[in-house]
Amino acid sequence: MSNNLKACRSYSKMSAAGVRWTLTSVLALSVATNAYAQDTAINDAQDSEEVSTIEQSDGLGVIIVTARKRNENLQDTPISITAFSGKDLADRQVNNVGDLGRFAPNVSLEPVANISGSSASITTFIRGVGQTDFNITVDPGVGLYYDGVYIARTAGALLDLGDVQSVQILRGPQGTLFGKNTIGGAVIVNSNPPSDIFELEGELATGRFNRFDARGMINVPLSDRVAVRATIGLNTRDGYQRRLSDGGRHGNSDSLGGRIAIKAELTDTLTAQLSFDANRRREQSSANTLLEVNEGIAPGVGGFQSFFWNKVLQGGQCGAVGAPAPDLPNCYTDQWLTNDIDETWASNRNVSDFDLWGTNLTVDWELGPVTVKSITAYREMESSFSFDFDGSPIPLGESFNNISQEQFSQEFQFTGSLFDDVVKYTAGLYYLKETGFDDNILTFAFADFVSGGDIDNDSYAAYLQFTVDVTDRLSITPGLRYTNETKRFDPSRQIISDDRTGGDLLLLSQCFVSSTPTIPPQPGCVVDPTFNPGGNHILPAFEVSTTAKEWTPAVTIDYQITDEIMGYASYSKGFKSGGFTQRIFPPEPAASAFAPEFVESYELGLKAELLDRRLRLNGAVFQSDYTDIQIVVNEGIAPKVRNAGVARIRGFELEAQASLADGIRFEGGVGYLDAYYRTVSPTAAPVTINSRFPHVPKWTASAALNADVIETDLGKLTLRGDWTYKGSHFKDAINSPLLFQKGYSVFGASATFEGIDEHWRLTAGVTNLGDQRYLLGGYSDLTQSSATTGTFSRPREWFLRVGFRY
Repeated sequence: MSNNLKACRSYSKMSAAGVRWTLTSVLALSVATNAYAQDTAINDAQDSEEVSTIEQSDGLGVIIVTARKRNENLQDTPISITAFSGKDLADRQVNNVGDLGRFAPNVSLEPVANISGSSASITTFIRGVGQTDFNITVDPGVGLYYDGVYIARTAGALLDLGDVQSVQILRGPQGTLFGKNTIGGAVIVNSNPPSDIFELEGELATGRFNRFDARGMINVPLSDRVAVRATIGLNTRDGYQRRLSDGGRHGNSDSLGGRIAIKAELTDTLTAQLSFDANRRREQSSANTLLEVNEGIAPGVGGFQSFFWNKVLQGGQCGAVGAPAPDLPNCYTDQWLTNDIDETWASNRNVSDFDLWGTNLTVDWELGPVTVKSITAYREMESSFSFDFDGSPIPLGESFNNISQEQFSQEFQFTGSLFDDVVKYTAGLYYLKETGFDDNILTFAFADFVSGGDIDNDSYAAYLQFTVDVTDRLSITPGLRYTNETKRFDPSRQIISDDRTGGDLLLLSQCFVSSTPTIPPQPGCVVDPTFNPGGNHILPAFEVSTTAKEWTPAVTIDYQITDEIMGYASYSKGFKSGGFTQRIFPPEPAASAFAPEFVESYELGLKAELLDRRLRLNGAVFQSDYTDIQIVVNEGIAPKVRNAGVARIRGFELEAQASLADGIRFEGGVGYLDAYYRTVSPTAAPVTINSRFPHVPKWTASAALNADVIETDLGKLTLRGDWTYKGSHFKDAINSPLLFQKGYSVFGASATFEGIDEHWRLTAGVTNLGDQRYLLGGYSDLTQSSATTGTFSRPREWFLRVGFRY
């Protein structure tokens, strides 16, 4: 690393430049780092993987990103990116990945997963593309990468963001360099690597709901060539929703995590970094509020679960068929509506446990004109969580998931240049092996089941992308990726564990799960042990598989209009793998597969830095053609995935960042999406061509102002305020009325006093200042499950944080 770069990094860490904010770049960028470095340091920064932001006091900053798997100035990268430095995350009070969506236009990152109850899951949509299902047989629609490693499952993807160097949000299909399941975009999280200077940091925080957070980091250079960095973090907070059934709580935090990394410069051209990270959570279920009840007073008019419970199992105590049920403790009626989103009668197992550990070996080797990078990683995750379908003390419906997942990945990257840097290329090979299982225990009024199954997946890919500088101002970047994926699903775990229908359900299952299915079911169906060992299986007990082989091309043309303004046009294609419907109930003859979905995106972008780098404007307009959409709909008693739609999505992002004066920064952005179906298959009913996409508002916006207001011999006081807006949208594909969230604004404010020596800092603030309670997710099935439930945001909370660094 050059001396200039070290000096810039040291200045970045020790300078009192105040609280800086960043937003996203219109269309091609979305910046989120604050301080621009001097031009003389930019080239050095691009040569170093340890730099994400360089700061200077009189303007904005240069942001180094890795969106094209090489270090580049954000403003020179023809991709729509939002980039946050570690300081940006701290300034915004961002604790985990789920908090980021409020600060990036056309991005939704919700810290929930519908019908899961997990406190460690996330639902991500970018530019209208994502996925609401958390099952291990369904892939996410947005790729999440941690230190270059793809995170395969949304269960457990709610990463804590402690000691993070940068987070980059890439919009639109990234089907060339990232490929796997980046059809909507990618979220790239990079940890701080070990450095060659001694560092020591600590932080304590308290706040509402008995909050207590603690974090520590130490970085030690062991020699001129070897350094080690270790961090540990604890986050605890009481739940904000009360359980009236037993006095417990929902929605707490109890997380302990850490990371240790050692980096060695083995030679002048060979560097290796080995890291190990782990996270352990012992939390309660996520908050879940009962919003609507269908009593099911008669057969065939909806509310199957409540009808079976009230009219069949209760022996007439809950009223005759056709009559409403009385408000007795053993009857399922609207008496269990609390009319208070912070109270619930839910009686499910109040648990959301999560254990994760992973290791990553990254090797960089400079071989003359070619740099070779190898990323070898292994990750293992176990998660157990529960969800109450009915939101009452009655055991009408509960889902308990016990998920175990392992993944091994190997990637080789080759970067370099040809013909005196006229051509810059990136090529690579990628492999992912994933295995796991989900024991999903389901309790319903009419029967108990074990759902889920085992997965065994392989993914191979090869990619090539190169940039040709046609002139000093004009460049063309074509790229291509080939992906070959095979997915296997074994539903042998799926059984009927307790049939309360008098044997009718078992008979139905036996007649379908046999070598010669009988339709309609007949008494005495022959149980074939090859297909149905034990006679209680829901599906034939053998493994099924599906394969996808796809080419995903991309091409970008960018032109430096002036020294301050760059424009670009791009085309890209992405796909998300198919999978299997895990939630199966009789009558189903076999595990059904769904096919991949595809997005082709066309984009025009502009990036500008004006007024001597005091003003940054970035914008983009785009159109995406979305085909074979994997829509989650209710069929029978369970939500299932169907390839059932063709859609078009149009929109834009526009962002601004300005240094208004020394110590005063403004950032703002706005996004617009027009997402609509062009065709919808009848298999997606009740979704129609007029339905709205889930988690996709038309408008998103944000703004922030930071101001250094007082500077004395003791230190400096910085005030900051932020505002975010999210337009109206539904939380499910079927557009359930009670899962509609109208547009809302969220405000935050804080004050930070930093010591003159910059070794300590005290921050006090409030999140969700207006106490806006907005819907994060939910599930509605009035026909079968008989209820609608929803998860709402945390209320207003104060916090006090003190930190030191050396």
